[in-house]
Amino acid sequence: MKLNRKFITILSVAVASVLTISTILCFTDASDRSGQKHRMREDLNGQTLIQVDSTYITRTDLSAYKNNLTQSDTPLPDDSTLLREMATKELMLQLADDEGVAASLQDGVKRARQLRKTLESQPRQVQEQHLRMLDTMGISEDQYWEDYSPPEYRDMLSIERLVNKLTTEMKTNQPDTITSKEQLKADLLTMALDEQRIVVFDPDIQLR
Repeated sequence: MKLNRKFITILSVAVASVLTISTILCFTDASDRSGQKHRMREDLNGQTLIQVDSTYITRTDLSAYKNNLTQSDTPLPDDSTLLREMATKELMLQLADDEGVAASLQDGVKRARQLRKTLESQPRQVQEQHLRMLDTMGISEDQYWEDYSPPEYRDMLSIERLVNKLTTEMKTNQPDTITSKEQLKADLLTMALDEQRIVVFDPDIQLR
């Protein structure tokens, strides 16, 4: 997929905004991205809501995404809005793959270990907040750092590397004026829909 300079510029700003959120206390769905064929699922059981290229996003994925978001006090958006967010994240990760900057699961493991050490040096209040979150999630601290978080940090690293690559290209190409973060996310999704790279299986889901 070829992107024009303005689109690349907007994408970098949007992703960079995402990366300013705490990497310890902000979580999304922990999908398996251990290899290039990880996105193909054999048993969907009729649960597929949308397909982003070869990635199937199911009701189970959406439920997991909702469960993670309930860790905050912000009211949950409707399913269509949440699926737009999930699709946009997937598109960014696919672009990282295409650009050759995707991180590996081992990279995620290394980042998780680094952040675990960082958390251990934080004030007790911060550590207690983290433990309360784990209790709500129903997992142990070891399960979180060894199983749950590495795929998340792998995805964050992939996006971070994508931002760095695009930023370098921007400095070289002298891109056009940047629009807003929300405009970028809309443009990214619209482009994929227009190119029929996203398929909606549930008629109740509106991605436009």
